[in-house]
Amino acid sequence: MTRLTTLLIAGACVFWLAGLLEARPALGDGATRPHWQQCGWGGGGFYWACAFHPSRDGVIYVGGDVGGVYKTEDKGRHWRFVNNGLADYAVYSLAVDRSSPDTVYAGTVSGVCKSTDAGEHWEFLEQTGRGTLAITSERGVSVRNIAVDPTDSRTLYAGTPDGRILQSRDGGKSWRKVYESPEAGSISCMALADSEPKLLLAASTLSGVLRSDDAGQTWTTVGTPKDARSVAIAQADANIMYAACGRDGVWKSIDRGKTWAPVSEGIREAASVRDVAVDPQTPDTVYCVGEVGWDGQFYRSLDGGASWQSATLMRRDLDANPTLPADYAYQPAGMCPLSRPTNVAVNPLRTEELFVSGNWRLCFSGDGGESWEERDRGADITCVTDIRFCGGKTYVTAMDEGLLVSDDGGGTWRQLCPLKYDTALSGHQWRVDVRQAGGASRILSTCSPWAEPPNRVLISEDGGQTFAIAREGLPDYRSSANCMWGESYPRALAADPADPNVVYLGMDGDPEPAQDRTGGGVFKSVDGGYTWRQLPSQPGSRRMFYGLVVDPTNSDRFYWGACAEAGGLYRSEDGGGTWQKVFDRETWVFNVAVSPGGVVYCPGKDLWRSTDHGETWQRLTEFGDDLAIVGLETHPTDEDTIWLSRVGWSSRAVGGVYKTTDGGQTWEEITGDLPHRKPTVLRFNEANGELWAGGVGLFNLRQ
Repeated sequence: MTRLTTLLIAGACVFWLAGLLEARPALGDGATRPHWQQCGWGGGGFYWACAFHPSRDGVIYVGGDVGGVYKTEDKGRHWRFVNNGLADYAVYSLAVDRSSPDTVYAGTVSGVCKSTDAGEHWEFLEQTGRGTLAITSERGVSVRNIAVDPTDSRTLYAGTPDGRILQSRDGGKSWRKVYESPEAGSISCMALADSEPKLLLAASTLSGVLRSDDAGQTWTTVGTPKDARSVAIAQADANIMYAACGRDGVWKSIDRGKTWAPVSEGIREAASVRDVAVDPQTPDTVYCVGEVGWDGQFYRSLDGGASWQSATLMRRDLDANPTLPADYAYQPAGMCPLSRPTNVAVNPLRTEELFVSGNWRLCFSGDGGESWEERDRGADITCVTDIRFCGGKTYVTAMDEGLLVSDDGGGTWRQLCPLKYDTALSGHQWRVDVRQAGGASRILSTCSPWAEPPNRVLISEDGGQTFAIAREGLPDYRSSANCMWGESYPRALAADPADPNVVYLGMDGDPEPAQDRTGGGVFKSVDGGYTWRQLPSQPGSRRMFYGLVVDPTNSDRFYWGACAEAGGLYRSEDGGGTWQKVFDRETWVFNVAVSPGGVVYCPGKDLWRSTDHGETWQRLTEFGDDLAIVGLETHPTDEDTIWLSRVGWSSRAVGGVYKTTDGGQTWEEITGDLPHRKPTVLRFNEANGELWAGGVGLFNLRQ
């Protein structure tokens, strides 16, 4: 449905370039912490896990690949982030403790986190970390790899991607290995019998289903297909078990897992079944989800798997998730397909209620799977790449989702481009420039489509009603030499403040003479973005991120921030005719800003300032760690007010937002209750005094 790029930039902004050392800044007292308002939309990304609260009707948890954990208290009608204390934002498995209902576990790529207050606060279980036991949950592999003993909260089990099963007898503080076999592949799911908690099942991707009768002390394989993704034991009858076995469909046992047989009549042959769940009260009522390409499949059986009925559509909620409003014209009105479902969960309090996590949209059924409706309002998983304000409106570009606009300060949103899947437009949009032109806004946005290699610029002269595609003068390929993310992306866009028809575009990538490719770098347009030419002279490094800006005091002077070996800050005084490296004290420069008065700010691990166009520099911060400053904003009328955000380039929950009002002499951390603490974009809206932060999710803070 979404044709998300398989790159997804290591998981769609799962935060890149892992390897930098990271340290968490301390937050202030809870009573005085700045309060950030969530102002984005829902949907548009990949949700990998879902689970109902065992005793509070309406409470559901969802885990996403970049957003952490979300919680609803009204069955998905409204969601909010619940990431307080979460160690990592890449969450691929969730498990709830039925005997201690407010206890929930989140499996992340860094290890396991535990909450004892229904997700409101999290604690990282240190022994599960990568540097110790490496009890991690991984993208595409872990389905439900953590399970809690339903009769004893202290006992839980976890499977790992490298074929181990571990047991904890103290609620996750310490663990011991009870199974290990590299030949088993990944242990993707764990399940325990309610009535006999010593009876366990594990799904492995290379050895099929594993079974233990003695609380994990010994294990046997049971004769299912080798690729098992998920297992479920009927709560009402431990003799009945089901397994989701990928392309081999669903298998069933009626003798406590000793023997198994396929029960896939009615399941589409090409479907790869990922998860299976059983009605807690009726063992013959069973559900499963799978995929065919990007399409999703939900199946229900009321006769123990003898036959299955399918559902593939849900009713859309364009108010909650405004993306692709004109897509799916071939479907019944208001409907759209499920896409790549990952988990199916049954409400233990109202067993006719089901929830499915998956790609792009979350969905709920109140009638046992007969019908489905989208429910993801506030479950913001958007990877924001730019924010701009013009004419009382807010414009946002995002990876995968495109360009959206809000007329009411983030209360509601509508899609500008693309309105439906289009090979020429659908993909990542990176930067946007918006200017008032007569009675309408003139919009430029940079774009990297999934399906077609060339990067391009999108232009609207009518406020976003229509868009032209500009490619003339831009490469008809994407460079792969010396690029930040493996290939070239147009992440930088800078218009001349004195002449809006003069626009500069930046993309990474060195020349590749063997392929007759001139690479990326700086491109210039003098007709408002319709045609481009690559500047004949380029900075000493073309590996860049957001770092391109024109000096508002001199249109011939602009700056280019570069990263890695030849990184630093480069300056041109003659419109790009020649370049000089003016800053090399740090070599990872992700951004650059110039104040209205011409003061230059260069971020690395610390922030540096130059009042003489880069000739001399003063360090304004001394953070003392390896986080990178990426978001950077200067106040348009107050030269002493600056905001910055610090980011760790992995999915770890580290980073923060800082502000100075005295030109950098002192700094205040204003991260406050920001639920995703590593925004990569900061923009100040002078019209209403709001600082906006975007990265994963979208938030604003009154200043």
